[in-house]
Amino acid sequence: MLPAGDSPGEPVFVPRSAAAEEGDGWLLAVVYRGATDRSDLVVYDAQNVGAGPIGVAKLPRRVPFGFHGNWRGA
Repeated sequence: MLPAGDSPGEPVFVPRSAAAEEGDGWLLAVVYRGATDRSDLVVYDAQNVGAGPIGVAKLPRRVPFGFHGNWRGA
């Protein structure tokens, strides 16, 4: 559950590894924080979302709704 005024974007699934079982990985989502007019990137264990985020990257500004992008490490 998110605080009133907060809105999540569409989550993205990232597998733990190329050989991971289905569903073994992380869910990443950008969450708009209404009280501060900025966004966070939140990371959940895809097999235990109910436990809450395992990581939060606090972004300095709002990420617009509908923003899409893919990132790949080398």
